[in-house]
Amino acid sequence: MLTAQSTAAAPSQDDYRPATTTTRYEAGSLTGVVHAPRTLVGMLPMVFHFRGSDVYAQELARQGFVVVLVDDRFSLDRHRELWRGVVAGTGPLAERFGRFAGHLAVAEP
Repeated sequence: MLTAQSTAAAPSQDDYRPATTTTRYEAGSLTGVVHAPRTLVGMLPMVFHFRGSDVYAQELARQGFVVVLVDDRFSLDRHRELWRGVVAGTGPLAERFGRFAGHLAVAEP
């Protein structure tokens, strides 16, 4: 199940903060929440975090990180594999998150 993205825009020109997107996903028994910059430019660092804060994840996304929050710390490796599939253009998340393919290098654990 995929849910619609939400977008957080900058409140004013004086306090400019790049917009971010937040998207929830389910792939089998895995669920995650992705916080990312709305505009993807260049290679972006990717962070996987167990039960992280949405506020902190949004702040990292404003700084150019892609943050995946997961509920089960024992599934972190499985989430990394899903995102390696996105980079390769395969797997259950590839169609939905295909725009990330040229912008991520998923690090080894």
